[in-house]
Amino acid sequence: MNDLRRACETFDRAEFAAFEGLPDGLTVDELEELLPVDRVVVGRGLLGSSRRYASWAGAESQTFSGGIRVWHDGGRVLVLEGLDPVDTAAPDLGEPDAALDWALGHLPLPGGELVYAGRGLALRLNPENGVLLAALAFAPTTADEYEAGLRPDVPRQQAPPERAPEGRAA
Repeated sequence: MNDLRRACETFDRAEFAAFEGLPDGLTVDELEELLPVDRVVVGRGLLGSSRRYASWAGAESQTFSGGIRVWHDGGRVLVLEGLDPVDTAAPDLGEPDAALDWALGHLPLPGGELVYAGRGLALRLNPENGVLLAALAFAPTTADEYEAGLRPDVPRQQAPPERAPEGRAA
C-alpha cells in the first residue's frame, strides 16, 4: 500500500495511533484519486497565525459526519480537517508537541488542541471530558510551523446579545 493510500485510510478511519502524516507536496488531484473531493462544496479561510488565505473543498467521510475539509493553495494540499467524528474517542498519543487554545462556537476550550506536529496530526477535543471534536492531518512539521502556517482559523463566535427583561429596553 502506498504512503498516500495508507495516510488517507488511517486518517479517514480515525486510526490516529497509526497515522504518520500526509506526504509532503501532495496535490488535490493526487488526493482525489483516493478521497472523493467535491469541488462544488468549497470555501476560503485563514490558516495559521500568519493569517494567509487558502481555499478548501469538501470531501465525504465515513468517520467524520461533518465531512473533511481539504485545505489547499494553488492545488497543493495543506491540511485535511475532519469535522465531527462519529463515536470516536480521543486516543492517548502521549505528550503532544503543543497544546493550543481553541473555541467551539462560544465555548472556549483552553489547551484543547493537541498538536503532534512530528506525526502530522492535531486533535481538537473538549479537555474536560476528552471527547474528540475534530482532527487535522498535514505533512510532518514542527509545532511552530503548524501554528504559524497550517492551523485553520477557528474564530470565536460572539455571544448573542442578552435579552432585556420583558417590558424593558436593553
